[in-house]
Amino acid sequence: MDKPNDPGMQMLTASRALPVAMPCTKPESAIRAEVVAVDAYPGLAVDWIRLESRSDASPFTSWSWVSTWLALLPANCRPLVFRACDESGVFALSLLLKAPERGVGRLFGSHSLLLQETGEPAVDQVTLEYAGLLVRTGAETAGYKAMFDAIRRLGAGWRRLRISATAHADAIASALPPSLDAASVDARPSYFVDLAALRAAGRSYHDGLGANIRGSLNQARRGYGAHGELRAEVAGDASTALAWLEEMAALHTRYWNSKGKPGSFSSPFFCRFHRSLVGAGTATGFTRMTRVSAGPLTVGYVYNLAWRDRIYYYNSGLNYGALPRHDRPGLAALHTTIEQALMEGWSQFDFLAGAQEYKRRLSNDARRLHWIDIRRRGARMSGERLLARMLGKNTFGVPLASALAADAVQAHK
Repeated sequence: MDKPNDPGMQMLTASRALPVAMPCTKPESAIRAEVVAVDAYPGLAVDWIRLESRSDASPFTSWSWVSTWLALLPANCRPLVFRACDESGVFALSLLLKAPERGVGRLFGSHSLLLQETGEPAVDQVTLEYAGLLVRTGAETAGYKAMFDAIRRLGAGWRRLRISATAHADAIASALPPSLDAASVDARPSYFVDLAALRAAGRSYHDGLGANIRGSLNQARRGYGAHGELRAEVAGDASTALAWLEEMAALHTRYWNSKGKPGSFSSPFFCRFHRSLVGAGTATGFTRMTRVSAGPLTVGYVYNLAWRDRIYYYNSGLNYGALPRHDRPGLAALHTTIEQALMEGWSQFDFLAGAQEYKRRLSNDARRLHWIDIRRRGARMSGERLLARMLGKNTFGVPLASALAADAVQAHK
């Protein structure tokens, strides 16, 4: 866990003047929930870091990530903070932004509430995953109940609450009051390699893969072997990590431009965010910039987040075209990086959300992340649903309870 004097916290308090929260005063055993402006919450950093240590936080709800995001948000993006307290103090926190509705959405509300997103594509390019409340372990359902009660009191202006890429779908469904409706508007697997299980079974990562992917990897390894043995190096200092980030960005952009697409680094906010995150996170170990090489040849760069006992694969830049045959820098770089993580003792290597074939073939397990919309039941929701059907748009997704039932069936196959 990052300490209260970490660089991310210093940057936030210096640039945003987010000073110290008023104490949570409440009757014994009662829960108090409120939504306040971020600038009216002086103790956000202290409360967030304390709660983080008592929660099953993800890297995307860690103070390292959140403080960087807050410090760099455009001036017109001022979040609200949801806070819930019980007899033990603050037990749930989240950041909400009001995103103005556009088009026909304005018929059903002036704005949406987005959890840790802005609604601006260039800003949200940083891509939030494993999102949701920062909540004390074991209090997930109580935390979401408190949040739903708090947003209900915000008035009639909001159209929906969006919680993206969350693993909290069960808690959200359990906490939902009769007055609210929840739908899964998207669901994607988050494939991962269970390194702890491989280690316990005494199995190598390579031998546990399917025959086809092993064959592809063997061909690529032989090709790169002409240049030297494949190896993975983690940047040991911020200056090296930032230099590798720039080289990764160039390779990443070259590849996506060849496909007629701009790539992630076309967003200035994305670039500023990750330069800041890597600059501060290399020393703490939160960010791991990895260079995979074969002799003098750079195969690619893999940008990972290291959080607690897991590695999360965030982005990469790959040197396509270096081999005349079996040119598979992505497979080679990821395979080498995962083998390094296994050797170092990490418990999981998580590919994050996405059904890409390479993620499925390189993993040995998966969990499901849901994009969830919460709406108030009533005439306005019914009217919006009817209009969506008339326009042929499936914007309402699948009822969350049905989506979770389908997940359970799939898990038992």
